[in-house]
Amino acid sequence: MKVKQIQTRSTSFLGSPIQKDKTYHIIGAGIAGLLCGFYLKKAGISFEIIEKTNRAGGILGTQSSQYGIAEQAANGFLWCAALQEICDDLNLEIISPQKEAKARYFVRKKKLRQYPFSILETFGIARRMLTPHRAPIHTMEDFGQAYFGDTFTRQLLEPALGGIYGAPLPAMSFPAVMGALAMHTKERPFLPAALRQWRRERKENNPQKSKNQGGTQSFKGGIQALINRLSEHLDNHIRYDTEVEATYIQNDDEQYIITTPAYATAHFFEGEINHLTQQIHYTPIISMTLFFNKKDIKKFKAGFGCLIPRNEGLTILGVLFNSCIFPQRVTDESVLSLTCIMRDDSPTLSLIHGSDIDIKNLVVSELDVLFDIQGDLLDYTIFRWGKGIPIYSPQLHENLFEIDRILKERHPHINLFGNYTGAISIRAMSEEIRKAMMNLSF
Repeated sequence: MKVKQIQTRSTSFLGSPIQKDKTYHIIGAGIAGLLCGFYLKKAGISFEIIEKTNRAGGILGTQSSQYGIAEQAANGFLWCAALQEICDDLNLEIISPQKEAKARYFVRKKKLRQYPFSILETFGIARRMLTPHRAPIHTMEDFGQAYFGDTFTRQLLEPALGGIYGAPLPAMSFPAVMGALAMHTKERPFLPAALRQWRRERKENNPQKSKNQGGTQSFKGGIQALINRLSEHLDNHIRYDTEVEATYIQNDDEQYIITTPAYATAHFFEGEINHLTQQIHYTPIISMTLFFNKKDIKKFKAGFGCLIPRNEGLTILGVLFNSCIFPQRVTDESVLSLTCIMRDDSPTLSLIHGSDIDIKNLVVSELDVLFDIQGDLLDYTIFRWGKGIPIYSPQLHENLFEIDRILKERHPHINLFGNYTGAISIRAMSEEIRKAMMNLSF
């Protein structure tokens, strides 16, 4: 049986190449729009950013409270050369995790473990990683079962990717999530392919040139520091409180980069692109940051955080140990800060629409199961995102090829770029827009 060729795209910046002699109108001042603006300014290209609200950053942001800070979404980013370049130009200091953040935990049978597998399970996983597979792999569920087996898939892969992509494994596209690695694993064992890909990425980023040796990084004051510095750097180019109508982008004498979410981008088009972008679905996500007295959490273990498999029967997908990861996350060292991430899979979105008190009680009760909480909660902050994270489904993966083709053929004056176009993280978006600028069309 002939296996269908896996398709991967070379860039997540959809549409025609950037032209140095044009003026660009960037729609949206979320992180994607700000990154576009940064590199356009660096290249000396004329541009403006149009934002419908009174602030930049979109879903990203940091709020302060009596006990510490709470991140609206991402609490950090994976280091890469592109982000280092941005921070160097903005004179923004990157901070690395504290030593106590080295430990990562996985919950199994309601207990935190640094390694959740038995010796026998480990041998089974290793055998699968060294075995080539010829069957077609379309989803991350296919990938996990083929190359690691059910135990690894349920205990590690599903919670790890669920925290990033906010979706069940059967809903995630293998080539969309794994990118180039999907090409290298075709009819080959996983481990050698993964090592080759790791060496390739390490060579491209070359972390030896920086004091930051990869891994998760952040800023003093949280992710808001990056948003603030970028928006200050681009301040003369941003128009706030400005709604853009669909007719605005019809002038093909001007260039437009639309960085709004897919469901908002759909309104700028009629026909196929409207239909294709409306097919891109988002996962409802809740992020909750809680503050406790350290002495009241009896079974807590210092570290980066813990991942919680669905078969544990808990609502929480994972917990970040904020006050262990980065300094200055709490106002007093006697306070512990935790962030819990939840996905609302219910048809009626009962979790998203639930009251703050009900969500608080649910989360505290589940944390009590894990950590044995003996005291009262000091404070908490809840962020709800009804359309939080784009689902990198096989349909989305296929749609992006078609959207890219239509833009180039029929709308060469329009580009699409955002966390749904193939670069879901801050790191990936910064790398992609930097790469797009390196291929300027004159």
